[in-house]
Amino acid sequence: MPPQPETEITLASDVSARAGAIKNWLIGEARFIDDPDLVVEGFVQRLLDAGLPLERMASAIPTLYAVRSGLGRHWTPEEGVTTQEFPWDSEDIYESSPFYQAHQSRTWVNFRLDDIDDCAFGIVPELRSSGFTHYICMPVFFRDGTEGGLTFATRHPGGFSHSDLAILRAIEDAMAILLDLNRVWILLNETLRMYVGEEPQARILSGQVRRGDVVHIRSAIVFADMRGFTALSGSMSGEETVELLNRYFDCVVPPIEETEGDVLKYMGDGVLAIFRAEEDGHSACTKALAAAREILERVEQDRQKAHEAARFDIKIALHFGAVAYGNIGSGARLDYTVVGGSVNLASRLADLAGNLDHHILVSSDFAERLPEQIFTPMGEHKLRGVADPQKVFAPRIEAAGEA
Repeated sequence: MPPQPETEITLASDVSARAGAIKNWLIGEARFIDDPDLVVEGFVQRLLDAGLPLERMASAIPTLYAVRSGLGRHWTPEEGVTTQEFPWDSEDIYESSPFYQAHQSRTWVNFRLDDIDDCAFGIVPELRSSGFTHYICMPVFFRDGTEGGLTFATRHPGGFSHSDLAILRAIEDAMAILLDLNRVWILLNETLRMYVGEEPQARILSGQVRRGDVVHIRSAIVFADMRGFTALSGSMSGEETVELLNRYFDCVVPPIEETEGDVLKYMGDGVLAIFRAEEDGHSACTKALAAAREILERVEQDRQKAHEAARFDIKIALHFGAVAYGNIGSGARLDYTVVGGSVNLASRLADLAGNLDHHILVSSDFAERLPEQIFTPMGEHKLRGVADPQKVFAPRIEAAGEA
């Protein structure tokens, strides 16, 4: 083999050095950056420092999340890093994208805009109208068999050079490893949060996973239950029952989360949530009552839109007290929840709300923390499983427009 010209050796050495610096950062420092946006910013800056005329970069990963099938991050010099969610029904968009061809062929999709028709991929007209000259779609294959990828685009008249492409080729595996690791953390955080709630997710990932690990906290407790669920769902198909429950939970859960509460458990049609208390509990109880009133608003709005056979109503109990918060279960199958007499009291109070035909009932422990609110005494009642009779109250105005 004839010796290589000195200029080619120097060029290859330069490309190797620039790619090596980026690769070392990807598998070193970048692995410990918690914020994915900062990872993207750091990665883009290093590509720019290496001389790539990069003006658009995007990543896409599949997720395990109820409200979307995938998550993307998109960078441009003008907008910085932005996040894009891919809905579950985006299959048509995917099949017309370069990602689909890259996944099918398991190779890069690499084209210059002056060499391709607008109909080749759905994104081509957008790229052309924005002045881009060269586009690359790099597939990434994850350990669980799912697929994602990275894209790069430039407006440089000459497109990406041979040395630019060589750098991307050299760091391809390191990019894929980092994207896979970040995806695992996203899946872990989001899947846990989706099934156990915000604070339990944080506690579990911080290491509180042993059975019996509990903390004792004071909180405002919300127990919401659908009225007459058994009778209402008795004539429904399984699909109709699921639709009914999803409508119901859409009325209950967002108001709790929007007022900084934690939904801990679904129990059939029951919802258990807490608002952690600091100091005297006034703030927690204020938020819990605001959430309950908003729930009633949303239930009423749903009732106005639903046909008669699918209308539901609700009963809500609010209590303030101490609970044990942590891991309960058997062996390696645990549940992260709250237990204690206060939880039982809230549950029984919700039953009483149904019996008294009130949407919201609150305990005396809850009412006394909101002296500025007007509550109507509803008498003293014996609740099943609660030792002492309880004085209960109803908010004077349960929801806007309802006395």
